[in-house]
Amino acid sequence: MTTPVKIVFLGTPEFAVPVLDRLASDPRFQIMAVITQEDKPVGRHQTLTASPVKTLALQLNLPVLQPTKLNKDQELLEEIKSWNIDFLVVVAYGQILSRKVLALPRVKAINIHGSILPKYRGASPIEQSLLNSDLETGISIMEMTAGMDQGPVYEIHQIPIGNQDDNLTLRHTLSKLGAEKLPDCLIKIANSEIQPSIQDESQATYCQKIIKQHGQIDAQIESAESIIGKLKAFKPWPGISIIIKEKVCKIIQARISEQILSPGIFQIQSGVILLGTTSKAIQIDEIQMEGKKSMTTEDFLRGNSQLFE
Repeated sequence: MTTPVKIVFLGTPEFAVPVLDRLASDPRFQIMAVITQEDKPVGRHQTLTASPVKTLALQLNLPVLQPTKLNKDQELLEEIKSWNIDFLVVVAYGQILSRKVLALPRVKAINIHGSILPKYRGASPIEQSLLNSDLETGISIMEMTAGMDQGPVYEIHQIPIGNQDDNLTLRHTLSKLGAEKLPDCLIKIANSEIQPSIQDESQATYCQKIIKQHGQIDAQIESAESIIGKLKAFKPWPGISIIIKEKVCKIIQARISEQILSPGIFQIQSGVILLGTTSKAIQIDEIQMEGKKSMTTEDFLRGNSQLFE
C-alpha cells in the first residue's frame, strides 16, 4: 500500500504500550484514534489515573477516546466508520467487542494474544504458562471474531521461558515481541501477502480471569513446584499468601529447597523459614505481614519469631 494504513488502536495496560509506540513511529501507518478504558481510581487516596496507553497517546499527541461501553456508543461507531479505517488493532483493551465493532475496518480487526494459540485462550495466558511450568510461550497475531480468541491466526512467534522468568519479565518480553512483529504483519495482511490459519479446536484450552483468592496457598495439599509457579505467575498481583497463626503473610521471594518437611509445617533454620509441601520444602527469603512493609525473613524473625513457636 502506498498511502498510510489507517488504524484505530484499542488498548489499556502497560502490555499494549510498546505496540502503540512502535506503530505511531512507523510512517507506514496513520493512527486515527486511540481507544482506551476510562480513568480509574488508584491507590490509598483513590486518585483518578489515566491508563498507560492513554498516557503515551497524549504524549504522542494522538486523539484519545474513552467510551464507557464501546459496543453501545452508536455515535462514536458511526464516526469511526466514516474514517474508512483499514485496521482495528486490539491489544489488551479490556472490553469484549461486538460483531458490529469488529466489522468497522476495511481490512480486519487484529489482536495480539499472549500465548501460542489455540493454547490458553482467555484472560490470563501469561499467568497460565507460568502456572503450568511451560518451557515456551509466545504471541499470536490473529483476526478477531465473535468467539473468545477463536479467530484464524496470521503469525505465531515463540520464545523460551527462562528459570528466572515471572509474570513481569515475561509480559515485558512478549509486549516487546508484539511491537517488533506486528507492523510488518499488518502490511502483509493489507497487501494480501499472507493468509491466516484456522485454529485446531481439538487443541483449544481456556484460562480464567485471575482473582485475589487464587493467591491463597495451602502447603498441606500443594507441591513446592505449584507454589513457586504461583509466586511467578501472580507477581505483582495478587501475589501469594499464607496464614501463620491467623496472620495473613504474603510471600515475596521464595525458592525450592532440597529439604523435605511434612506438608504445611514451618521450620526455622539459621534465620531461614522453611515450609513443608507435598514435595520438597520451600525456602522463604522475603515476607510481608498484612499491613506491614516487606522484609527479609531474617528481619521478619527478629520481631515475629513467636509465630513459629
